Parts: sequence; structure tokens; C-alpha cells
Amino acid sequence: MMDAIPKDSMASSLPGAYRPGRLRIWFQAVRFFSFTASVIPIVAGSSLALMDRSFDILLFVVMVAASVACHAGANLANDYFDHKQGIDTAESLGPSKVVQLGYLSPREVLRGTLVFFSLATVLGLYIVYRTGWPILVIALLSLAAAVLYTGGPKPLGYIALGELTVFLFMGPVMVCSAYFVHTGNLTLTSVLLSLPVGLLVAAILHANNIRDMELDHKAGKLTMANVLGRKKANAEYAALVVGAYVAVVSLVLVDMRMWPLLVVFVSVPAAAKLIRTVYSGASTVDLDSVLRKTAGLHLRAGLLLSAGLLARSVIDRMA
Repeated sequence: MMDAIPKDSMASSLPGAYRPGRLRIWFQAVRFFSFTASVIPIVAGSSLALMDRSFDILLFVVMVAASVACHAGANLANDYFDHKQGIDTAESLGPSKVVQLGYLSPREVLRGTLVFFSLATVLGLYIVYRTGWPILVIALLSLAAAVLYTGGPKPLGYIALGELTVFLFMGPVMVCSAYFVHTGNLTLTSVLLSLPVGLLVAAILHANNIRDMELDHKAGKLTMANVLGRKKANAEYAALVVGAYVAVVSLVLVDMRMWPLLVVFVSVPAAAKLIRTVYSGASTVDLDSVLRKTAGLHLRAGLLLSAGLLARSVIDRMA
């Protein structure tokens, strides 16, 4: 039996109401433009592997596809469980709102979740076949984190563990796994490289949670922003963003060969502007812009770090 369309979305199903095409609806549902957050860690870890002269193009492509599929599944699972728990409403700014608008039923979103997680599993098994069982363990833990973020009896995102979960799995786990897949090794440099990537992903989520403080409080969703209150939540956002640059400096101090990574400081003015906006007591609409621009900062910083690694690779080959 088809799931009922929420009352708030009935207008979208009226005759003459605008309705996007089916493909566009699914792009909206999986939040296509958020995929940079799952691609950058793979690019960064693979760039480090290339610098260390161990890079497999096929494994790189499969890792990116698996990461994107898992991210799409996690976004759909997030929408499904948040809808079931009453977190997402017609007032929400952040989610895709395909259910609230009547574009997809909750059952269709759940089916999409299963399809994307299945695809990620199949691709992951190929990587395991090529590289060994350690990646299987990591893949299973990552899949569990994606599901448990908003699913299960105690969703991680509802008990103020969202930033920590995202930092660990979209920072150290993904960057180091990508490096390991190419090289079969785990190094201190790969761990240190993962820190700025993870911190900026956590900053994206924290910006989201600052923006949604009121709605999350009403829905009973506990986030670090609500635990800390707005003033301290602003400080956490600044700490995450500034911490990313401190982590890069730490990496260079540990391994002076990595000085080309300092190119990431080109993005500091954009980072400083975002921090000032958060501290200014910005409105919900302004904070929605901060969220999008923090995602852009993560993308820019990740590409700059990767460019620095490639530059180091060229320098080494010319030496």
C-alpha cells in the first residue's frame, strides 16, 4: 500500500502544481551537491599514495563510486528516519524535502536507501577482493555508521554524536583507507592528512546544526549545538575550522617535505569570513548560506591539499 502524502505537501500534488522530472527528484533526494564531502577524502588519500608512487586508477574510480553510493544511501536514510521521527517538516531548510513535498513516498525513499547501500556493498567487495580483509572490516563499520546515524533505537545524530561520527568516518577512516587501498600501508602522514579533511566535514555538519537549533530542540533531537548553546556552538565552529589549518601546519612540522600543502592557506580569508558570520548572530537564512559555503570551503581546502601533494610528487620526480 502506498504511503500517505503528508498534509503539508498536498499542495504540490494539486493539478497544475510544478513537479520536477523523476530524475531531478532523485538528484534532489540524494542531495547530489553534497557528494564533494565523500569524494574529497578519497582524492586526498589517493593523492598522498600517488606522491608515494603507489596509485591504481581502477581502484580509485571504484572507491569514489562506492563512497558516493554510500553517501547517497546515508542521505536517503537520513531523510527517511528524520521523517518518521518528525524531525523534518515543511519548515525545515536543510533536507531535500522530497517526502514533505509529495515527490516521493517514504517507502520509495527507503527503497532508494537499500539500492544505494547495496551498490556500495558490491563495489566495496571488489575493493576487498583486490586489497584484503582489513578493508572489509572498515567498510562494514562505515556502513553501520551511515545507518545508525539516524536509524536504530539511539541514532547517533540525535544524541550529540553527529560531529564526532562524521569527523571519524569522513576524515581519518576514509582518507587512511584510500591510502591503504593503494599502498597496503598506514603512515603517520596519512593520519595527519586526514585531520583537516575530517575537521572541515564536521564543521559542515555543525553549521547545519547551528542553523537548525530551534527545530531540533522542538523535535527532541539533541545535537552539540543544542547541548552547548549558541555562544559556545559558535566557538566550536571556529575551533573546527581553525583546527583544520593548525592540523596542516602540524603535518608540515612533522614532515617538512610536505611544505607544498601550505597552499591551503589561500582559503583562509574565506574561512575567516565564515567564522565572522557565525559570530555575528546571523539569521537562519544567513546560516543556511554558511552551511553551503562551509561545504565549499571543505571542497576548496581538499583540492588545495591534493594539489600540494601532487606538487610534492612532481618535485620528487624532478629531483
